[in-house]
Amino acid sequence: MAASCFRLSRPSLLLSARSLCARRAVSTVSHSPSQLAAQFWVRSAGAAAPHPSLKLVAQKLRVGAIAAAAAAATAAATLATAPASCDARTEAKADALFDAAKYSELTALLQAELNKAKPGSADAGELSWRLARAMKKSADAEKTKDTKKALVFDALKHAKRALELVPEIGAAHKWYAILLSESGSFAGTSASIKNSFVVREHFERAAALSPKDATSRHLLGLWCFEVAKLSWIEQKAAAALFATPPTATFAEALDHFEHAERIEPGFYPKNLLLTAQALSRLGRADEAKAALAKCLAATPKSPEDEATLEEARKLKL
Repeated sequence: MAASCFRLSRPSLLLSARSLCARRAVSTVSHSPSQLAAQFWVRSAGAAAPHPSLKLVAQKLRVGAIAAAAAAATAAATLATAPASCDARTEAKADALFDAAKYSELTALLQAELNKAKPGSADAGELSWRLARAMKKSADAEKTKDTKKALVFDALKHAKRALELVPEIGAAHKWYAILLSESGSFAGTSASIKNSFVVREHFERAAALSPKDATSRHLLGLWCFEVAKLSWIEQKAAAALFATPPTATFAEALDHFEHAERIEPGFYPKNLLLTAQALSRLGRADEAKAALAKCLAATPKSPEDEATLEEARKLKL
């Protein structure tokens, strides 16, 4: 299936750390590093324009901004594990339009069917998560910020409605999590970090309800990997804003990546690349190189896969 290209932006924290030390050099004798970081982040959080490094914390936790490609990679598996409810012909046509990346036509079809569905029914719920998915894909391709924002929040509304109507469907939880995370790019830094807790809960629920969906496991691993990568100063930033900041380990991330691979071997080159990176972070060099070799041997199926293989070729383990 087609998958849109995605990457996380990871600007360096070195300048921010140096600036912090320079501004606070006079008082470092009487303040611990954690106290300095907390003061710095609290000031940044309260400013009209938060410090770039605070925004970076939110970026790393905004998994939804990069998750749609992974979700599209095994959409068929998601559908195979979801209970059938809406009309089979509508499902077939909707899936064909999704596979062909005809998202505007798909959105129109699903909205028309939703208008005809009985309010509060399982059919309405099934149509709602599919509509949320289609609108998210349309938002990904949108260049105008205001239009993209409107699409994301409209999609989030439909995903939330799907959760209310069909909470037993893993896809409803997955796309709600993706869209909630994506909405953080418009809702602000603090909201993004706060939403990250809910995002993980729904990825976990999606994985439990759709045990054959490799992407739900991958997305859980991605969430853990990004949280585990938070630097010391970023961790202090989150701790200054929230009593219990998000936590995860590379071991947790690896467990999810490997679980996804067991569900559907080779389903997604990015999963293999992240597996290699997680293994490397855990000091398991030989296994990391083996996982990287598998990634490099993968056949790309989309421009996003091509970008992943290019990244893998440059990776030094």
